[in-house]
Amino acid sequence: MPIIPVMPRFHLLFAFAMAILAPTVQAADTAPDIPDIEHGKATFNIMCSVCHAVQKTGGPVEGPNLLGLVGRKAGSQPGFAKYSEALKASGLIWNEGTLNRFLVNPMAMVPGTLMPMLIPDDKTRADVIAYLATLEAPEK
Repeated sequence: MPIIPVMPRFHLLFAFAMAILAPTVQAADTAPDIPDIEHGKATFNIMCSVCHAVQKTGGPVEGPNLLGLVGRKAGSQPGFAKYSEALKASGLIWNEGTLNRFLVNPMAMVPGTLMPMLIPDDKTRADVIAYLATLEAPEK
């Protein structure tokens, strides 16, 4: 008769829990098309808020204010004078597609842009773009 090792109770419980949770964890990892706005906001606060403001007044001034960014022509934020000529001449309209391509590598998409930050991870980039889409333009 073969010898079957007896697992300590903790190990048995852990193995059972992993068998139940593994499909759930895998399913969560395979849903990249559902953006996580809160993760996008947290990422923005870490990576982007050094240069970009997202409030009506105050905040950093190195980059343009990103309130109402989605739908706006690149290089057209009123009152922001630090745009590169390359970005102003790009003809881009900021939407999910243009932001996605731009944030992969801004300097490759618009040579001469002053935007140094890139977000190479697809999921993180989608989350940041989803967050930016929630920021409505301030009322005039």
